[in-house]
Amino acid sequence: MKPGSPARRIEVGDFTYCRSAYHRDQLDIPTDAGLVLEVKRNHYRLLYGGNRCFWLPGHTLARLDGDVNTRTLAGRLHWIIKRFGAHDCELRVDDDLCQATMRVTAIDDRSVDALRALLEADFLGLSLAPEGMAFMLAEVRFRR
Repeated sequence: MKPGSPARRIEVGDFTYCRSAYHRDQLDIPTDAGLVLEVKRNHYRLLYGGNRCFWLPGHTLARLDGDVNTRTLAGRLHWIIKRFGAHDCELRVDDDLCQATMRVTAIDDRSVDALRALLEADFLGLSLAPEGMAFMLAEVRFRR
């Protein structure tokens, strides 16, 4: 992946790189890409390595563009978040089972079919529940 243009805002589901050596050293953040799971004002919650999350200020991050490997946990989450247009994502990983809970505005049948095709035998289930007047909680369960 290569650094993207700074013109586009970093969003949930984007891959980023922490440019700050200070933050990487203090938090023991790897130099590989992190996946944005949540945005609060100008702070971002990033997933690193499939099981570690950190909140980082926006000025320390650079968005990365490039091909995404959808066989990895982060790649699968990236695809799911972008396809469903998720506003945020909570991730729970137990051994090889993953549960991603996302706040979404809509899901269509084509997206569900595409999700099943992406995850194939690793797909375990999809649940939807109302969340206030405008959102739904979509919970996707799959094997790692």
